[in-house]
Amino acid sequence: MGSIKRQGIGSGVFMIIGLIVGFVNNSILFPRFVGKEVLGFTQWLVELSGLFILLSSFGSNAAIIRFFPYFKNKEQQHGGYLGFMFIMRTVGIVLSAALIFLLKGFILRIYQSEQSQHYIETYYGLLIVVLALTCYLELLENYLAALFRPRVPTFFRDVFARLTALALILAYYFGYISLGQFIILYAWRFVLSVLGLAFFAKYIGELHFSPGLGIFRTPFFKQIASYSFYSVFATIGSKITTKIDILMIPALLDFSYGGIYVVYSFFASVITIPHQGIAKIASPILADAWKREDFAQIRDLYSRTALDTFTAGVLIFVGLAINLENIVAILGEEYRIGQYVAIYLGIGQLAHTVNGYNGLLINYSPKYRYDLAFKAMTAVLTVLTNYIFIKAFGITGAAMATALTIILINVFIQAFLYRHYHMHPFSVNMLKVAITGALCLGVNYFIPVIHYHYIFDILVRSSVITILFLGLAIGLRLAPDYADYFWKMVGMIWKRR
Repeated sequence: MGSIKRQGIGSGVFMIIGLIVGFVNNSILFPRFVGKEVLGFTQWLVELSGLFILLSSFGSNAAIIRFFPYFKNKEQQHGGYLGFMFIMRTVGIVLSAALIFLLKGFILRIYQSEQSQHYIETYYGLLIVVLALTCYLELLENYLAALFRPRVPTFFRDVFARLTALALILAYYFGYISLGQFIILYAWRFVLSVLGLAFFAKYIGELHFSPGLGIFRTPFFKQIASYSFYSVFATIGSKITTKIDILMIPALLDFSYGGIYVVYSFFASVITIPHQGIAKIASPILADAWKREDFAQIRDLYSRTALDTFTAGVLIFVGLAINLENIVAILGEEYRIGQYVAIYLGIGQLAHTVNGYNGLLINYSPKYRYDLAFKAMTAVLTVLTNYIFIKAFGITGAAMATALTIILINVFIQAFLYRHYHMHPFSVNMLKVAITGALCLGVNYFIPVIHYHYIFDILVRSSVITILFLGLAIGLRLAPDYADYFWKMVGMIWKRR
Protein backbone atom coordinates (compact mmCIF):
# COMPACT_ATOMS: atom_id res chain seq x y z
CA MET A 1 0.00 0.00 0.00
CA GLY A 2 2.99 2.30 0.42
CA SER A 3 3.48 2.95 -3.29
CA ILE A 4 -0.27 3.35 -3.74
CA LYS A 5 -0.36 6.01 -1.04
CA ARG A 6 2.61 7.93 -2.46
CA GLN A 7 1.48 7.81 -6.07
CA GLY A 8 -2.18 8.26 -5.13
CA ILE A 9 -1.40 11.35 -3.05
CA GLY A 10 0.76 12.80 -5.82
CA SER A 11 -1.93 12.19 -8.41
CA GLY A 12 -4.54 13.43 -5.96
CA VAL A 13 -2.79 16.79 -5.58
CA PHE A 14 -2.86 17.32 -9.34
CA MET A 15 -6.47 16.15 -9.52
CA ILE A 16 -7.48 18.65 -6.83
CA ILE A 17 -5.72 21.47 -8.67
CA GLY A 18 -7.41 20.33 -11.87
CA LEU A 19 -10.71 20.22 -10.01
CA ILE A 20 -10.36 23.84 -8.98
CA VAL A 21 -9.46 24.94 -12.49
CA GLY A 22 -12.26 22.78 -13.92
CA PHE A 23 -14.74 24.34 -11.50
CA VAL A 24 -13.75 27.82 -12.59
CA ASN A 25 -13.96 26.80 -16.25
CA ASN A 26 -17.18 24.77 -16.37
CA SER A 27 -19.19 26.40 -13.60
CA ILE A 28 -18.31 30.08 -13.88
CA LEU A 29 -16.42 31.17 -16.99
CA PHE A 30 -17.56 28.83 -19.77
CA PRO A 31 -21.32 29.26 -19.21
CA ARG A 32 -21.06 33.03 -18.73
CA PHE A 33 -18.32 34.01 -21.19
CA VAL A 34 -18.91 31.53 -24.01
CA GLY A 35 -22.42 30.16 -23.47
CA LYS A 36 -24.08 26.99 -22.24
CA GLU A 37 -24.94 25.84 -25.77
CA VAL A 38 -21.24 25.90 -26.78
CA LEU A 39 -20.38 24.10 -23.54
CA GLY A 40 -22.94 21.45 -24.42
CA PHE A 41 -21.60 21.11 -27.96
CA THR A 42 -17.92 20.84 -27.00
CA GLN A 43 -18.75 18.21 -24.40
CA TRP A 44 -20.80 16.39 -27.04
CA LEU A 45 -17.71 16.37 -29.28
CA VAL A 46 -15.62 14.83 -26.53
CA GLU A 47 -18.15 12.17 -25.57
CA LEU A 48 -19.10 11.12 -29.11
CA SER A 49 -15.47 10.89 -30.14
CA GLY A 50 -14.97 8.80 -26.99
CA LEU A 51 -17.24 6.11 -28.43
CA PHE A 52 -15.20 6.00 -31.64
CA ILE A 53 -11.98 5.91 -29.62
CA LEU A 54 -13.03 2.54 -28.26
CA LEU A 55 -13.02 1.24 -31.84
CA SER A 56 -9.84 3.02 -32.94
CA SER A 57 -7.93 1.73 -29.90
CA PHE A 58 -9.26 -1.80 -30.50
CA GLY A 59 -10.17 -1.85 -26.82
CA SER A 60 -6.50 -1.85 -25.84
CA ASN A 61 -6.58 0.67 -22.96
CA ALA A 62 -7.02 -2.04 -20.36
CA ALA A 63 -4.87 -4.47 -22.37
CA ILE A 64 -1.89 -2.08 -22.20
CA ILE A 65 -1.80 -2.42 -18.42
CA ARG A 66 -2.99 -6.03 -18.17
CA PHE A 67 -0.33 -7.54 -20.45
CA PHE A 68 2.56 -5.14 -19.86
CA PRO A 69 4.00 -7.26 -17.00
CA TYR A 70 4.63 -10.06 -19.53
CA PHE A 71 6.81 -7.79 -21.75
CA LYS A 72 8.37 -5.51 -19.14
CA ASN A 73 12.12 -5.35 -19.73
CA LYS A 74 13.68 -1.91 -20.02
CA GLU A 75 16.93 -3.18 -21.53
CA GLN A 76 14.97 -4.76 -24.39
CA GLN A 77 12.63 -1.75 -24.72
CA HIS A 78 9.78 -3.92 -23.39
CA GLY A 79 9.77 -5.96 -26.58
CA GLY A 80 8.54 -3.01 -28.66
CA TYR A 81 5.27 -2.98 -26.69
CA LEU A 82 4.67 0.78 -27.05
CA GLY A 83 5.51 0.77 -30.76
CA PHE A 84 3.17 -2.17 -31.34
CA MET A 85 0.28 -0.39 -29.59
CA PHE A 86 1.06 2.84 -31.48
CA ILE A 87 0.81 1.11 -34.85
CA MET A 88 -2.45 -0.59 -33.91
CA ARG A 89 -3.97 2.70 -32.80
CA THR A 90 -2.88 4.56 -35.90
CA VAL A 91 -4.59 1.95 -38.07
CA GLY A 92 -7.67 2.19 -35.85
CA ILE A 93 -7.81 5.98 -36.10
CA VAL A 94 -7.77 5.83 -39.90
CA LEU A 95 -10.61 3.27 -39.94
CA SER A 96 -12.64 5.21 -37.37
CA ALA A 97 -12.18 8.47 -39.29
CA ALA A 98 -13.64 6.83 -42.40
CA LEU A 99 -16.58 5.56 -40.35
CA ILE A 100 -17.20 9.03 -38.91
CA PHE A 101 -17.52 10.52 -42.39
CA LEU A 102 -19.88 7.74 -43.48
CA LEU A 103 -22.15 8.36 -40.47
CA LYS A 104 -22.44 12.14 -40.89
CA GLY A 105 -25.87 12.05 -42.53
CA PHE A 106 -27.20 9.61 -39.93
CA ILE A 107 -25.98 11.79 -37.05
CA LEU A 108 -27.54 14.92 -38.56
CA ARG A 109 -30.88 13.12 -38.78
CA ILE A 110 -30.72 12.29 -35.06
CA TYR A 111 -29.98 15.87 -33.98
CA GLN A 112 -32.77 17.67 -35.80
CA SER A 113 -32.99 20.99 -33.96
CA GLU A 114 -31.74 23.97 -35.97
CA GLN A 115 -29.17 24.88 -33.34
CA SER A 116 -27.79 21.33 -33.10
CA GLN A 117 -27.53 20.89 -36.86
CA HIS A 118 -25.69 24.21 -37.25
CA TYR A 119 -22.95 23.26 -34.80
CA ILE A 120 -22.61 19.68 -36.07
CA GLU A 121 -22.57 20.64 -39.75
CA THR A 122 -20.01 23.42 -39.18
CA TYR A 123 -17.57 21.59 -36.92
CA TYR A 124 -18.14 17.93 -37.75
CA GLY A 125 -14.52 17.37 -38.79
CA LEU A 126 -13.37 18.17 -35.25
CA LEU A 127 -14.67 14.77 -34.17
CA ILE A 128 -11.67 13.23 -35.92
CA VAL A 129 -9.27 15.72 -34.33
CA VAL A 130 -10.51 14.96 -30.82
CA LEU A 131 -10.56 11.24 -31.63
CA ALA A 132 -6.91 11.11 -32.75
CA LEU A 133 -5.49 13.30 -30.00
CA THR A 134 -7.38 11.59 -27.20
CA CYS A 135 -6.51 8.16 -28.57
CA TYR A 136 -2.77 8.89 -28.46
CA LEU A 137 -3.11 10.64 -25.11
CA GLU A 138 -4.76 7.57 -23.56
CA LEU A 139 -2.03 5.35 -25.04
CA LEU A 140 0.71 7.33 -23.30
CA GLU A 141 -1.29 7.64 -20.08
CA ASN A 142 -1.84 3.90 -19.77
CA TYR A 143 1.73 3.09 -20.81
CA LEU A 144 3.13 5.39 -18.11
CA ALA A 145 0.64 4.03 -15.58
CA ALA A 146 1.90 0.52 -16.36
CA LEU A 147 5.38 1.87 -15.53
CA PHE A 148 4.00 3.17 -12.19
CA ARG A 149 4.35 6.79 -13.35
CA PRO A 150 0.75 8.11 -13.10
CA ARG A 151 1.43 11.54 -11.66
CA VAL A 152 2.72 13.31 -14.76
CA PRO A 153 -0.13 12.00 -16.97
CA THR A 154 -2.56 13.21 -14.32
CA PHE A 155 -0.95 16.65 -14.46
CA PHE A 156 -1.26 16.94 -18.24
CA ARG A 157 -4.85 15.67 -18.38
CA ASP A 158 -6.34 17.28 -15.27
CA VAL A 159 -4.28 20.43 -14.82
CA PHE A 160 -2.50 21.42 -18.04
CA ALA A 161 -5.43 20.67 -20.39
CA ARG A 162 -7.80 22.64 -18.17
CA LEU A 163 -5.41 25.57 -17.89
CA THR A 164 -5.23 25.58 -21.68
CA ALA A 165 -9.04 25.63 -21.81
CA LEU A 166 -9.03 28.51 -19.32
CA ALA A 167 -6.65 30.48 -21.53
CA LEU A 168 -8.89 29.90 -24.55
CA ILE A 169 -12.00 31.03 -22.66
CA LEU A 170 -10.29 34.25 -21.60
CA ALA A 171 -8.90 34.79 -25.10
CA TYR A 172 -12.42 34.56 -26.53
CA TYR A 173 -13.92 36.79 -23.83
CA PHE A 174 -11.38 39.55 -24.41
CA GLY A 175 -11.85 39.35 -28.19
CA TYR A 176 -8.50 37.85 -29.23
CA ILE A 177 -10.20 34.94 -31.01
CA SER A 178 -13.64 34.43 -32.57
CA LEU A 179 -16.20 31.84 -31.46
CA GLY A 180 -15.29 29.61 -34.41
CA GLN A 181 -11.60 29.85 -33.59
CA PHE A 182 -12.36 29.08 -29.95
CA ILE A 183 -14.21 25.86 -30.81
CA ILE A 184 -11.43 24.73 -33.19
CA LEU A 185 -8.63 25.49 -30.72
CA TYR A 186 -10.61 23.88 -27.89
CA ALA A 187 -10.65 20.63 -29.88
CA TRP A 188 -6.93 20.89 -30.70
CA ARG A 189 -5.79 21.72 -27.15
CA PHE A 190 -4.91 18.11 -26.31
CA VAL A 191 -2.03 18.17 -28.78
CA LEU A 192 0.06 19.95 -26.15
CA SER A 193 -0.70 17.24 -23.57
CA VAL A 194 0.26 14.49 -26.03
CA LEU A 195 3.58 16.20 -26.76
CA GLY A 196 4.17 16.78 -23.05
CA LEU A 197 3.73 13.10 -22.20
CA ALA A 198 5.91 12.07 -25.13
CA PHE A 199 8.71 14.37 -23.91
CA PHE A 200 8.34 13.00 -20.36
CA ALA A 201 8.54 9.40 -21.58
CA LYS A 202 11.65 10.38 -23.55
CA TYR A 203 13.13 12.08 -20.48
CA ILE A 204 12.83 8.94 -18.34
CA GLY A 205 14.16 6.79 -21.17
CA GLU A 206 10.93 4.96 -21.89
CA LEU A 207 9.86 6.35 -25.28
CA HIS A 208 10.38 3.36 -27.55
CA PHE A 209 8.57 3.59 -30.88
CA SER A 210 10.44 0.75 -32.54
CA PRO A 211 7.64 -1.50 -33.84
CA GLY A 212 7.34 -4.67 -31.80
CA LEU A 213 6.17 -6.75 -34.72
CA GLY A 214 7.53 -9.81 -32.98
CA ILE A 215 4.54 -9.59 -30.64
CA PHE A 216 2.43 -11.00 -33.48
CA ARG A 217 4.44 -14.23 -33.20
CA THR A 218 4.30 -14.53 -29.41
CA PRO A 219 1.82 -16.75 -27.56
CA PHE A 220 0.47 -13.59 -25.93
CA PHE A 221 -0.80 -12.03 -29.15
CA LYS A 222 -3.83 -14.29 -29.29
CA GLN A 223 -4.61 -13.43 -25.66
CA ILE A 224 -4.18 -9.71 -26.30
CA ALA A 225 -6.40 -9.86 -29.39
CA SER A 226 -9.09 -11.88 -27.61
CA TYR A 227 -9.00 -9.66 -24.54
CA SER A 228 -9.11 -6.47 -26.61
CA PHE A 229 -11.98 -7.78 -28.73
CA TYR A 230 -14.16 -8.33 -25.70
CA SER A 231 -12.90 -5.14 -24.11
CA VAL A 232 -14.10 -3.05 -27.08
CA PHE A 233 -17.71 -4.07 -26.66
CA ALA A 234 -17.61 -4.16 -22.87
CA THR A 235 -16.14 -0.65 -22.74
CA ILE A 236 -18.68 0.61 -25.26
CA GLY A 237 -21.36 -0.71 -22.94
CA SER A 238 -19.73 1.05 -20.01
CA LYS A 239 -19.40 4.28 -22.01
CA ILE A 240 -23.05 4.14 -22.99
CA THR A 241 -24.01 3.56 -19.38
CA THR A 242 -22.16 6.62 -18.09
CA LYS A 243 -22.17 9.05 -21.05
CA ILE A 244 -25.22 8.38 -23.21
CA ASP A 245 -27.12 11.04 -21.24
CA ILE A 246 -24.83 13.78 -22.58
CA LEU A 247 -25.39 12.50 -26.13
CA MET A 248 -29.15 11.99 -25.84
CA ILE A 249 -30.07 15.31 -24.23
CA PRO A 250 -29.14 17.40 -27.32
CA ALA A 251 -31.02 14.91 -29.52
CA LEU A 252 -34.22 15.05 -27.44
CA LEU A 253 -33.83 18.68 -26.28
CA ASP A 254 -30.91 20.85 -27.47
CA PHE A 255 -27.30 21.81 -26.68
CA SER A 256 -28.40 24.49 -24.19
CA TYR A 257 -29.93 21.86 -21.91
CA GLY A 258 -26.87 19.74 -22.58
CA GLY A 259 -24.70 22.59 -21.30
CA ILE A 260 -26.70 22.89 -18.08
CA TYR A 261 -26.46 19.14 -17.58
CA VAL A 262 -22.70 19.18 -18.14
CA VAL A 263 -22.23 21.81 -15.43
CA TYR A 264 -24.03 19.76 -12.79
CA SER A 265 -22.50 16.48 -13.93
CA PHE A 266 -19.11 18.10 -13.35
CA PHE A 267 -20.02 18.68 -9.70
CA ALA A 268 -21.11 15.06 -9.33
CA SER A 269 -17.96 13.77 -11.05
CA VAL A 270 -15.86 15.28 -8.26
CA ILE A 271 -17.05 12.41 -6.05
CA THR A 272 -15.04 9.93 -8.12
CA ILE A 273 -11.81 11.93 -8.24
CA PRO A 274 -10.17 10.06 -5.30
CA HIS A 275 -11.35 6.80 -6.90
CA GLN A 276 -9.80 7.74 -10.24
CA GLY A 277 -6.57 8.95 -8.64
CA ILE A 278 -5.91 5.69 -6.80
CA ALA A 279 -7.00 3.65 -9.85
CA LYS A 280 -4.05 4.97 -11.86
CA ILE A 281 -1.61 3.15 -9.61
CA ALA A 282 -3.88 0.32 -8.40
CA SER A 283 -4.49 -0.90 -11.97
CA PRO A 284 -0.96 -2.19 -12.71
CA ILE A 285 -0.69 -3.65 -9.19
CA LEU A 286 -3.93 -5.58 -9.68
CA ALA A 287 -2.80 -6.77 -13.11
CA ASP A 288 0.47 -8.03 -11.65
CA ALA A 289 -1.33 -9.67 -8.70
CA TRP A 290 -3.62 -11.56 -11.09
CA LYS A 291 -0.56 -12.73 -13.01
CA ARG A 292 0.92 -14.12 -9.77
CA GLU A 293 -2.50 -15.31 -8.52
CA ASP A 294 -1.88 -13.44 -5.28
CA PHE A 295 -5.48 -13.38 -4.09
CA ALA A 296 -4.56 -12.18 -0.61
CA GLN A 297 -3.10 -8.97 -2.06
CA ILE A 298 -6.07 -8.54 -4.38
CA ARG A 299 -8.58 -8.86 -1.54
CA ASP A 300 -6.62 -6.50 0.71
CA LEU A 301 -6.24 -3.90 -2.05
CA TYR A 302 -9.90 -4.26 -3.03
CA SER A 303 -11.33 -3.66 0.45
CA ARG A 304 -8.94 -0.94 1.62
CA THR A 305 -9.13 1.21 -1.49
CA ALA A 306 -12.94 0.88 -1.56
CA LEU A 307 -13.19 2.17 2.00
CA ASP A 308 -10.77 5.02 1.30
CA THR A 309 -12.50 6.21 -1.87
CA PHE A 310 -15.99 5.79 -0.40
CA THR A 311 -15.06 7.89 2.64
CA ALA A 312 -13.76 10.70 0.44
CA GLY A 313 -16.81 10.35 -1.82
CA VAL A 314 -19.29 10.67 1.04
CA LEU A 315 -17.60 13.85 2.26
CA ILE A 316 -17.73 15.38 -1.24
CA PHE A 317 -21.37 14.32 -1.73
CA VAL A 318 -22.37 15.90 1.58
CA GLY A 319 -20.55 19.11 0.62
CA LEU A 320 -22.41 19.12 -2.69
CA ALA A 321 -25.82 18.49 -1.12
CA ILE A 322 -25.54 21.22 1.51
CA ASN A 323 -24.50 23.83 -1.06
CA LEU A 324 -27.13 23.32 -3.77
CA GLU A 325 -28.66 26.75 -3.27
CA ASN A 326 -25.23 28.36 -3.30
CA ILE A 327 -24.42 26.60 -6.57
CA VAL A 328 -27.56 28.09 -8.14
CA ALA A 329 -26.51 31.50 -6.81
CA ILE A 330 -23.15 31.10 -8.54
CA LEU A 331 -24.58 29.89 -11.85
CA GLY A 332 -27.74 31.98 -12.04
CA GLU A 333 -31.47 31.22 -11.87
CA GLU A 334 -31.58 29.81 -15.40
CA TYR A 335 -29.55 26.85 -14.08
CA ARG A 336 -32.01 25.97 -11.29
CA ILE A 337 -33.75 23.56 -13.66
CA GLY A 338 -30.79 21.18 -13.30
CA GLN A 339 -30.30 21.56 -9.56
CA TYR A 340 -31.03 17.94 -8.67
CA VAL A 341 -29.00 16.50 -11.53
CA ALA A 342 -25.96 16.69 -9.23
CA ILE A 343 -27.77 14.80 -6.44
CA TYR A 344 -28.98 11.90 -8.56
CA LEU A 345 -25.66 11.57 -10.36
CA GLY A 346 -23.89 11.86 -7.01
CA ILE A 347 -25.86 8.90 -5.65
CA GLY A 348 -24.81 6.89 -8.67
CA GLN A 349 -21.16 7.85 -8.18
CA LEU A 350 -21.32 6.85 -4.50
CA ALA A 351 -22.63 3.45 -5.54
CA HIS A 352 -19.64 3.20 -7.87
CA THR A 353 -17.07 4.08 -5.19
CA VAL A 354 -18.55 1.86 -2.46
CA ASN A 355 -18.08 -1.15 -4.76
CA GLY A 356 -14.41 -0.38 -5.24
CA TYR A 357 -12.52 -1.51 -8.31
CA ASN A 358 -14.85 -4.39 -9.15
CA GLY A 359 -14.75 -3.59 -12.87
CA LEU A 360 -10.95 -3.72 -12.91
CA LEU A 361 -10.99 -7.03 -11.06
CA ILE A 362 -13.13 -8.65 -13.72
CA ASN A 363 -11.19 -7.05 -16.57
CA TYR A 364 -7.89 -8.42 -15.26
CA SER A 365 -9.28 -11.80 -14.25
CA PRO A 366 -9.49 -14.92 -16.46
CA LYS A 367 -13.27 -14.37 -16.61
CA TYR A 368 -13.05 -10.99 -18.31
CA ARG A 369 -15.43 -12.15 -21.08
CA TYR A 370 -18.38 -12.06 -18.70
CA ASP A 371 -17.96 -8.33 -18.36
CA LEU A 372 -19.32 -7.96 -21.88
CA ALA A 373 -22.66 -9.50 -20.93
CA PHE A 374 -23.04 -7.18 -17.94
CA LYS A 375 -22.21 -4.09 -19.96
CA ALA A 376 -24.50 -5.08 -22.83
CA MET A 377 -27.48 -5.47 -20.50
CA THR A 378 -26.89 -2.18 -18.74
CA ALA A 379 -26.22 -0.34 -22.02
CA VAL A 380 -29.63 -1.36 -23.37
CA LEU A 381 -31.25 -0.42 -20.06
CA THR A 382 -29.48 2.96 -20.05
CA VAL A 383 -30.68 3.94 -23.50
CA LEU A 384 -34.27 2.90 -22.73
CA THR A 385 -34.44 4.59 -19.32
CA ASN A 386 -32.77 7.77 -20.59
CA TYR A 387 -35.25 8.03 -23.46
CA ILE A 388 -38.23 7.51 -21.15
CA PHE A 389 -36.96 9.64 -18.26
CA ILE A 390 -35.72 12.54 -20.41
CA LYS A 391 -39.12 12.68 -22.11
CA ALA A 392 -40.83 12.68 -18.72
CA PHE A 393 -38.49 14.68 -16.46
CA GLY A 394 -36.04 16.50 -18.75
CA ILE A 395 -32.40 16.64 -17.73
CA THR A 396 -33.22 15.53 -14.17
CA GLY A 397 -34.64 12.36 -15.69
CA ALA A 398 -31.35 11.75 -17.49
CA ALA A 399 -29.53 11.89 -14.16
CA MET A 400 -32.05 9.51 -12.58
CA ALA A 401 -31.64 7.01 -15.43
CA THR A 402 -27.84 7.18 -15.31
CA ALA A 403 -27.74 6.70 -11.53
CA LEU A 404 -30.07 3.71 -11.80
CA THR A 405 -27.91 1.94 -14.36
CA ILE A 406 -24.67 2.65 -12.48
CA ILE A 407 -26.19 1.04 -9.39
CA LEU A 408 -27.44 -1.97 -11.36
CA ILE A 409 -24.16 -2.69 -13.13
CA ASN A 410 -22.31 -2.61 -9.82
CA VAL A 411 -24.83 -5.03 -8.30
CA PHE A 412 -24.34 -7.44 -11.21
CA ILE A 413 -20.55 -7.27 -11.11
CA GLN A 414 -20.35 -7.56 -7.33
CA ALA A 415 -22.60 -10.62 -7.26
CA PHE A 416 -20.45 -12.23 -9.96
CA LEU A 417 -17.18 -11.56 -8.12
CA TYR A 418 -18.52 -12.95 -4.87
CA ARG A 419 -19.83 -16.10 -6.53
CA HIS A 420 -16.63 -16.92 -8.42
CA TYR A 421 -13.89 -15.47 -6.23
CA HIS A 422 -15.59 -14.91 -2.85
CA MET A 423 -14.50 -11.27 -2.90
CA HIS A 424 -16.34 -8.19 -1.72
CA PRO A 425 -15.12 -4.79 -0.49
CA PHE A 426 -17.78 -4.14 2.14
CA SER A 427 -17.14 -3.60 5.83
CA VAL A 428 -18.83 -2.31 8.96
CA ASN A 429 -16.74 0.85 8.67
CA MET A 430 -18.47 1.67 5.38
CA LEU A 431 -21.81 1.67 7.18
CA LYS A 432 -20.34 3.91 9.87
CA VAL A 433 -19.03 6.30 7.21
CA ALA A 434 -22.49 6.46 5.62
CA ILE A 435 -24.09 7.17 9.00
CA THR A 436 -21.52 9.90 9.62
CA GLY A 437 -22.44 11.48 6.30
CA ALA A 438 -26.16 11.35 7.17
CA LEU A 439 -25.40 12.93 10.55
CA CYS A 440 -23.57 15.79 8.84
CA LEU A 441 -26.55 16.37 6.54
CA GLY A 442 -28.74 16.62 9.64
CA VAL A 443 -26.38 19.07 11.34
CA ASN A 444 -26.46 21.24 8.22
CA TYR A 445 -30.12 22.12 8.85
CA PHE A 446 -29.13 23.83 12.10
CA ILE A 447 -26.52 26.05 10.46
CA PRO A 448 -28.16 29.43 9.73
CA VAL A 449 -28.01 30.78 6.18
CA ILE A 450 -25.59 33.68 5.76
CA HIS A 451 -27.48 36.06 3.50
CA TYR A 452 -24.67 38.60 3.22
CA HIS A 453 -23.01 36.67 0.36
CA TYR A 454 -23.12 33.08 -0.83
CA ILE A 455 -19.31 32.81 -0.67
CA PHE A 456 -19.37 33.33 3.09
CA ASP A 457 -22.18 30.81 3.44
CA ILE A 458 -20.19 28.24 1.44
CA LEU A 459 -17.06 28.79 3.53
CA VAL A 460 -18.80 28.62 6.92
CA ARG A 461 -21.17 25.77 6.06
CA SER A 462 -18.52 23.65 4.33
CA SER A 463 -15.92 24.25 7.06
CA VAL A 464 -18.24 23.18 9.87
CA ILE A 465 -19.36 20.02 8.08
CA THR A 466 -15.84 19.10 6.93
CA ILE A 467 -14.37 19.47 10.42
CA LEU A 468 -17.21 17.40 11.88
CA PHE A 469 -16.95 14.64 9.27
CA LEU A 470 -13.14 14.38 9.33
CA GLY A 471 -13.08 14.64 13.12
CA LEU A 472 -15.36 11.60 13.41
CA ALA A 473 -13.71 9.68 10.55
CA ILE A 474 -10.18 10.17 11.90
CA GLY A 475 -11.00 10.17 15.61
CA LEU A 476 -13.01 6.93 15.40
CA ARG A 477 -10.65 5.44 12.76
CA LEU A 478 -13.48 4.82 10.36
CA ALA A 479 -10.92 5.03 7.53
CA PRO A 480 -7.66 3.68 9.03
CA ASP A 481 -5.46 4.73 6.08
CA TYR A 482 -6.57 8.36 6.39
CA ALA A 483 -6.24 8.26 10.18
CA ASP A 484 -2.73 6.82 10.02
CA TYR A 485 -1.64 9.38 7.46
CA PHE A 486 -3.12 12.25 9.47
CA TRP A 487 -1.40 11.27 12.71
CA LYS A 488 1.84 10.66 10.83
CA MET A 489 1.72 14.23 9.50
CA VAL A 490 0.90 15.54 12.97
CA GLY A 491 3.89 13.67 14.37
CA MET A 492 6.24 15.05 11.72
CA ILE A 493 5.04 18.62 12.35
CA TRP A 494 5.37 18.16 16.10
CA LYS A 495 8.97 16.91 15.79
CA ARG A 496 9.95 19.92 13.68
CA ARG A 497 8.76 22.22 16.46
